[in-house]
Amino acid sequence: MNKKHASLVKGLFIAAGFLSTPFASADVLCEGKIQNIYKWSDRQTLSIQVATPEGVTNWIRMPTKSDESMALTAFASEKTVQVRWEGDLNFTKCVDGWPHNTEFEGWWLIKG
Repeated sequence: MNKKHASLVKGLFIAAGFLSTPFASADVLCEGKIQNIYKWSDRQTLSIQVATPEGVTNWIRMPTKSDESMALTAFASEKTVQVRWEGDLNFTKCVDGWPHNTEFEGWWLIKG
């Protein structure tokens, strides 16, 4: 194999390595009480903010009516919630960890 082909093969292996590297994904667990809830007239769902020991999260848009129901229940009863972001979102922290009104992906829990 000549030098030209060898460097092409080397370049292809390097490119394949970058493409096979897993993409960063969200794996962030935020725990606290829902501090604020709002709904804009032009939006179909609520957004919440959770007060954590580190501070208050950015707004989290609730994707479904059942999420909204859980949020209202937790807010009214002042229960602690756990919000677990999952997926290909590249979040690493609870406070200022995502753009405001990002639609929630993952699971969450109202603690009893």
